[in-house]
Amino acid sequence: MKTRSILLTIATLFLLYCLLCFPQALLQKSIQSVDLWFHNVLPSLFPFLTATGILIRLGVAHKIGHFFQPIMKPLFGISGICAFPLILGMISGYPSGAKITVTLCQKNALSQKDAQRILSFCNNAGPLFVVGTVGTAFLNHPAMGYYMLFCIFSGALLTGILFRFFYTNQKNDIITKYHYNISPTTETTGKILADSVSDAMETVTQIGGFIILFGVIIESLHQTGIITYIAKSLSAILSLSIYDIEGILGGILEMTNGAALLSQSSSSIQIQLTCITAILSFGGLSILAQTLGILSPISVSSAKYIFSKCVNSILSAFICYFCYALFENKLIKAVFADSFASKTASYYYIFVFGILFLSLALLLLSINYFYQK
Repeated sequence: MKTRSILLTIATLFLLYCLLCFPQALLQKSIQSVDLWFHNVLPSLFPFLTATGILIRLGVAHKIGHFFQPIMKPLFGISGICAFPLILGMISGYPSGAKITVTLCQKNALSQKDAQRILSFCNNAGPLFVVGTVGTAFLNHPAMGYYMLFCIFSGALLTGILFRFFYTNQKNDIITKYHYNISPTTETTGKILADSVSDAMETVTQIGGFIILFGVIIESLHQTGIITYIAKSLSAILSLSIYDIEGILGGILEMTNGAALLSQSSSSIQIQLTCITAILSFGGLSILAQTLGILSPISVSSAKYIFSKCVNSILSAFICYFCYALFENKLIKAVFADSFASKTASYYYIFVFGILFLSLALLLLSINYFYQK
């Protein structure tokens, strides 16, 4: 505790020093961060969090968990209700998976131990960001965005399966029977809407604060030349250019900034995609801070969550690197986004419908399982 306090004090004093030395640059970065939050994060994330809050309060999550129990238990060793944050977290992206998990815990629909497990693989970058922002806007190839999305989700599911065996020695963690409360809610419609809107707004506002804070921190490191100095030092050791290392360091701090830098790298496409995939799977310290802030109301281990994201990042990067040869021809021959813009939206819908189709297939398998019993 003492060491953490000392480090936090040093970091805060450094930030105050930079605010006094580079006021114009940090103010401009702060304005850009507010603009990013207000025009991109708030409109996209707030309605989704409100909608999921309503579904949870209506008991829909319990019903989904009831049907997915035969699938989630054997694969991941967790309750079926964990399928709710897993599916919606994949569709919406950071930090929806964590927020839905916390809401289920607060509603006593999910145990703390199951929450720890599902958090290891339900909180990931979403399709709109990976395909739309990184694939189309940064790399000019939507197909590369879908390839990275495949690697990110594959790494996340492998992490979930791996952590199932990681927890096998903790016998008390396994829930042998889950009791689903699927009775109609007694709350009024107005109460459900008011609580959902209030909860979503509080979360989105907190996320906005982290975006502004880390935007200023990153700009401070650039203004003082710390990132450039570290990049030059590592470049002498690693077989990567200074520009690539700056992109990786920027991605560790904030994934959007790092992905943008790496997309302009002169390295091979395979190296570019692998580095970007690793960054997006980890999420960066900015997303990590947002998630830990959201998880603060429940008793889960921050160290275990951070460790799981590191494992997730490594697995996704390995999948991206070693599976590249299978998709290389299609990725290299991919048409630039300018002549491909009309197909990008359709590809996104195909992906979403694919997720829904898979969910429906698992649902039917679960129903069949119950009827056979």
